[in-house]
Amino acid sequence: MGGVLFYVFDYNGERVSIEESALAFCFPSIAGDGSYFFTLTNGQKFRGENVKETTRPDATQLEYHG
Repeated sequence: MGGVLFYVFDYNGERVSIEESALAFCFPSIAGDGSYFFTLTNGQKFRGENVKETTRPDATQLEYHG
C-alpha cells in the first residue's frame, strides 16, 4: 500500500489536509517563515503554516481538523 500524499498545515486556526492530486500549485512564501501558498485545481487558495507532508491510505481532498 503506497497511500496518498497529503500536505497538512494550519490555516485560520484550523488544521487542514489537502491531497496532492487536488493541488494546482504549491510554493514557499518569500517571507522565509516556513509558510507555503497552495492553489487547488478548483481555484481555492490558501496560505498554510507549519506545513508537513504525510501519506495516508484513505481521505478526501480537503479536510478540516479543528
